[in-house]
Amino acid sequence: MKTLWDLIIKHEFWFSFLIIVGLEIGEYQTKAHWMGNLANLLFFIAIMRLASHPMWKKDKEVRSNGNER
Repeated sequence: MKTLWDLIIKHEFWFSFLIIVGLEIGEYQTKAHWMGNLANLLFFIAIMRLASHPMWKKDKEVRSNGNER
């Protein structure tokens, strides 16, 4: 179970993407507008999580330390 959870955390953005696509397809099929609204909310959450990823902060730390030439 821990291995599965680690995999989900590692690829969190892509799992969120699959859920969002599923909700959009579900809204199209059932005409239930709450699914599309939930998909939009999850999209914004996924983008914010991706924007705060340490991958982007690493570049700022190198510049602030003066190690980059």
